[in-house]
Amino acid sequence: MKNIIICAAKTGGHIFPALGFAEEALKSNYKITFISTNTDLEKKIFKQNENIDFIQFELDGFRGKGITQKLTFLIKLPLIFFQVISIIISKKISSVVCFGGFITVPVGFATIFSLRKLYLHEQNSVVGSSNRLLSIFAKKMFTAFPVSKNKKYFFIGNPANIQNKKAIDINQNDNLNILVTGGSQGADFLNKHIPIALNALNMKLNVIHQCGLAKIQNVSKYNQEINASISEFIDNLGEYIEWCDFAICRCGAGTLSEISQKKRGMIMIPLPASIDNHQYFNAVFYEENNQGKIFQEKDSLDSLSYLISKIIHEKIYLNWKKKVPPIDHSRAASLMLGEIHKDNAAI
Repeated sequence: MKNIIICAAKTGGHIFPALGFAEEALKSNYKITFISTNTDLEKKIFKQNENIDFIQFELDGFRGKGITQKLTFLIKLPLIFFQVISIIISKKISSVVCFGGFITVPVGFATIFSLRKLYLHEQNSVVGSSNRLLSIFAKKMFTAFPVSKNKKYFFIGNPANIQNKKAIDINQNDNLNILVTGGSQGADFLNKHIPIALNALNMKLNVIHQCGLAKIQNVSKYNQEINASISEFIDNLGEYIEWCDFAICRCGAGTLSEISQKKRGMIMIPLPASIDNHQYFNAVFYEENNQGKIFQEKDSLDSLSYLISKIIHEKIYLNWKKKVPPIDHSRAASLMLGEIHKDNAAI
């Protein structure tokens, strides 16, 4: 039995690719310990996986936080560092695979200190802080975008999380289908403004809107012409992507890669406060490859309504459906596992 640690934290953009890789590793008889933090999203996701040993630490981020949170982070780092070393030794871990997020810092350094092989996966077009810090020591860095020609970097895409399907619970008709998603955590801008922009079209539409945990009350009201279904969290997002004609979304790498892989176009609205403006650069890649259009929050709602109207009336969404995805994410998990297995077999 091959024992590995997989580590990811807080956002679906980190967690879902990590779980996609975990599912692939389970097929190859790897025994997995998954290290994460303790957010509501993680608790919800982890209940669905019985074959993985989950260990969760209380740890918040560092960049963009106040002085008290930064001090707390620095105090907790060495405590988690030594706990992870104990886990690595007791479970006879051979390799550790980190998918980003602040928890990967102590986990990564515990891996290095324990003389185990460290692998990283970067989902975004801009390498995140923890991956930049750990990349010097990593055996290999896997990326979802072509971010570097360094021989240590392997451009393989984003591992897909396999989800159980269930029936879509919105009435079916001949209206256009639009998926609105702010990602796993939701997006206040989308919750407030997308219903208003769609109402202004005065069209009959079907809309499924993922608003984020505990944020339903923040969603503006859709008018009666729009057949809208609002959910806090969608477990089987892939099926809803296939249902839609196009999506309106935030620009986390996981969201964009899944929509792209299923040949759907998107109106991409980057989070302005994303670290290193990575959501904008994620969106630029897909816009340059003709799989969507970028709308920025600083622009007017009238211009957003105009953009949606143009996409609908000129049937641009049909052209998006014909577009071959610029990145094939379907083999990402197996490619990662193959490289890791190759290293282990060489010992």
